[in-house]
Amino acid sequence: MTFTFDPSDPTFADRSHEIYRRLRDEFPVWVDPKGRFHALSRHADVLEATRDWRTFSSTGKLEAVYGKPTMNSFDPPRHAQLRALISRGFTPRRVSDLESQIRTIARELLDGFVAEGRADVVSQYSMLLPSIVMGRLIGLPEELVPVCRALTDEHMTQTDPSQAVGPTSRAYAIFAELYEERRREPKDDLLTALLEAEIDGERLSEDDLQAFGWLLLVGGNDTTTNLIGNGLELFARHPDTRRALVADPSLLGNTVEEVLRYASPTFSLPRTATRDVELHDCLIPKGARVHLLWSAANLDERVFPDPERFDIHRDASGHLALGHGVHYCLGASLAKLEARIAWEELLARIPDYALVEEPRHFVSGIFYGWEALRIGFQA
Repeated sequence: MTFTFDPSDPTFADRSHEIYRRLRDEFPVWVDPKGRFHALSRHADVLEATRDWRTFSSTGKLEAVYGKPTMNSFDPPRHAQLRALISRGFTPRRVSDLESQIRTIARELLDGFVAEGRADVVSQYSMLLPSIVMGRLIGLPEELVPVCRALTDEHMTQTDPSQAVGPTSRAYAIFAELYEERRREPKDDLLTALLEAEIDGERLSEDDLQAFGWLLLVGGNDTTTNLIGNGLELFARHPDTRRALVADPSLLGNTVEEVLRYASPTFSLPRTATRDVELHDCLIPKGARVHLLWSAANLDERVFPDPERFDIHRDASGHLALGHGVHYCLGASLAKLEARIAWEELLARIPDYALVEEPRHFVSGIFYGWEALRIGFQA
């Protein structure tokens, strides 16, 4: 039987750990038979690729062909210039100041279903919390938060970059109108900050502005939604772990890192080879699309002992779930904070819960998460 690596296969997510193991052991450089991409799966190779951005470039990606290039579609120095602008919205102090707001939002969402004794904690909790938080940070009107959430959900389940055209184009139109409103009436939000930002004395172009809006939506919604949901699913599967977290919430900080390692919410992102690369007796030709498989790297026994054991006490700090180097996730601190608070608040109200039906993974070429997580508990 021929071995196949195909994330668009509806059974892929359920079998992903087994598939990643075979990739690392037998096909550390996977060559797609149709010539569409190469894939790197070992931790050392993925890590080196993130460090060597001159060879494994973020420019020239198909994603930029089907939409306006985002900050993540550039290498330094342009990437560094754009990153410096948006990083002002994610300073440690600003993120820390959001904690009380995030906690209030989490409690209000829990109020909406704890009396029922059952809930889908994806649609009723893990999707809504980051959407509301990011909406307020960006400056989205409340009525647009669910609209933008739906666009990022559509994007999350894409299996080919061309499928991003619909949601991105609709998001660009929304942000074009919002920027026009901010030009007339500035506010204390990221949209206004981006309008006023300059690089070497020049303001951002309209394309840059709209691309930033979309990047913030996807990064703020999809990754955090799946991080929260993946954790809640794992806590259901590991009741001893859940009880330990209820008894000692201080363990949640390290738990965030282990959930990121074990069930990485973004399992792969692409690069472009800028030169021929010989790796593991395989030639990656100049111009090839190269997938960096974060999830496979995070389960590499060469780095993590007994990697397929979910262990909130392990040192998971070497994981690559949020990237590494110049393209390390800009919103990492916010995503981790949201997950920690979401879990802490839910476990304080619902310390004992169980899955009431077997959940299904959604199909995606990039993200790893659940269509729904229906739980039951004592109301």
